[in-house]
Amino acid sequence: MSFLFSKSENIGFCLDVKGVVQRDGKIRNGILRKGDPIYNGDKIITGSNGFVFYTFIHEKTSAKIFENSVVKINTNMKNIGSFSRLALFGGKVVIQTEESEEDPFTIWSPSSTCKFQNGHIIIEYKNELLYENNSYCLFTVLNGISEVKNNISGNIIYVKKGRSVVSTMNGKFLELETFRNSNEIQKTLIIKEGLK
Repeated sequence: MSFLFSKSENIGFCLDVKGVVQRDGKIRNGILRKGDPIYNGDKIITGSNGFVFYTFIHEKTSAKIFENSVVKINTNMKNIGSFSRLALFGGKVVIQTEESEEDPFTIWSPSSTCKFQNGHIIIEYKNELLYENNSYCLFTVLNGISEVKNNISGNIIYVKKGRSVVSTMNGKFLELETFRNSNEIQKTLIIKEGLK
């Protein structure tokens, strides 16, 4: 038996905030500051210099949200634990989970759904206007194994530690070397997706 936390439920705390970070929620709106609680259903928006690091209180999970990002956070409570979801509408997040035997942490983006337990992952959603509006989500697994499902094609891929995969709005997966330079991702998309 499970139920969704009420919108007034405190599900986490901000451990660090830098720059301008806004919150849009049912309980509080406006500037998000270090030490503030995170409530179920909160939408967090970081500006061009914004950053927030928060941790969940019902599970050993933490999230770093980087500049120019928009996310929405939800948690479901079960009779013996909880599981959380994060919707990424744009930008970049780093999620780390530990010692979870419950349902996996789930990240949703317009192109993909990612599930993982006991792992560490970087997720970045981009809408590249310069490349024929080629929106994609990049997943880089730092530790553990993540299941990534492309929401368009329904295809699923398992991404292991040290690997990266691009999930496109065209329904494709592109496995990549873990690049340090995002320009390499653009070049690979142009070649493999036939965008040029």
